[in-house]
Amino acid sequence: MIFLYHKIAMEKYSRQRELIYHSLETRKDHPTAEELYLDLKEKMPEIGIATVYRNLSDLCQKGKIIKIKSKYGPDRFDGNLMPHIHFQCEQCNNIVDIELKSEEKEKIDNDLLAVLNKTDAILTTSEILLIGICKQCQNHGMN
Repeated sequence: MIFLYHKIAMEKYSRQRELIYHSLETRKDHPTAEELYLDLKEKMPEIGIATVYRNLSDLCQKGKIIKIKSKYGPDRFDGNLMPHIHFQCEQCNNIVDIELKSEEKEKIDNDLLAVLNKTDAILTTSEILLIGICKQCQNHGMN
């Protein structure tokens, strides 16, 4: 009898990575790396900004979080992996989630695929960031 041993790359446990991941999973505000660092520093005073950046990059590469490339200011991060669209206010820079019903997601997916068919490319992922002026900024006359 032959036993096959598979080398499995085990991810080394990191208390810092776990804290960053858990924080993003529970947040709805799409923080920047610096905002996340300042919040986490209260829970873990020894954490460094470089550790936060390194772990955010690692979590993004592994598909555990989403990096939102912000048009206004630094990148933001999101722990919500469910299909949704982001809206960013060009006045206050706030980013919010726009949740989609399954039929809305299906329609958008079909529309995107129809557009993509014109390029003979294969779609692997998509990110939608809508930009405008939020209701709060409209009401406060910031525009």
